[in-house]
Amino acid sequence: MDNRFIDVILSLRTVRNFKTEQIEDEKLSLILKAATSAPSSGNTQPWEFIVVKNIQIKKKIKEVIASAWRNHVLKRLKEIDDKTRKVYDDATQLVDNSENVPVIILACLDLRKASKTEEAKFASIYPAVQNLLLAAHSIGLGTCLTTHGCTPTRGEAEVKEILGIPEHIKISGLIFVGYPAKKLGPPKRHELSTVVHMDGW
Repeated sequence: MDNRFIDVILSLRTVRNFKTEQIEDEKLSLILKAATSAPSSGNTQPWEFIVVKNIQIKKKIKEVIASAWRNHVLKRLKEIDDKTRKVYDDATQLVDNSENVPVIILACLDLRKASKTEEAKFASIYPAVQNLLLAAHSIGLGTCLTTHGCTPTRGEAEVKEILGIPEHIKISGLIFVGYPAKKLGPPKRHELSTVVHMDGW
């Protein structure tokens, strides 16, 4: 049995440290093609993708998401444990260096095309995002999917203004993309026996 695709899935990691090396246009096109090959509710294909490479635009986005992120962190500092603090520190470092990440991709949902129920709406965009993450990983790129710039408290309105995104478009994910600065091992996950239930709970 050929397990190469399974190996890609099992080794997918969130990358927060990137090289400054630029991504080839062919690779960008490939991962976006993979994204738009995903299933969607009623085959509505309600996705739109904004690819940001311009450093001045990335700086503007950084100012918004860094401010929103710091407000979030400050509210939670007293209640988080050391493990969570390490994750927060890594996230802060990534946000503070957003303009140096080669590409930022915004995965967006066209609310005019999407199904009306909340579940079906987002079930039609996140498979596309997962396809993009896996395709990127399979060709040596690293990715970090975040909610920066995607909610009212994370600066969505400001990011939409910077990029001229119309009202009927919802930002559903902000994805940092680049070549990983270092090789990462497989992710730590719970054992199947602790999360899988056969024929009922």
